[in-house]
Amino acid sequence: SQIYVACQNGRVDQALSLGFLLCWIAGDLTNFIGCYLTNQLPIQIVTAIFYVNMDIIMISQFVYYKLKNQKMTKCKVFQ
Repeated sequence: SQIYVACQNGRVDQALSLGFLLCWIAGDLTNFIGCYLTNQLPIQIVTAIFYVNMDIIMISQFVYYKLKNQKMTKCKVFQ
């Protein structure tokens, strides 16, 4: 639901920092690697993959809205 709300208001780049998102994905990646290497239950591996995918979507949103908002700011300055 956070991803949906972020798409609606376009404020992802102001709500979260890139450092936070990178730490978040690092934690989820290590969780996935640990699940895979220790032969955890399939549902645990699927859940870890799901979390990594959600992190990738959130980072993509962050970058997209950061660039979009910078472009809008530059356009306003030159008008």
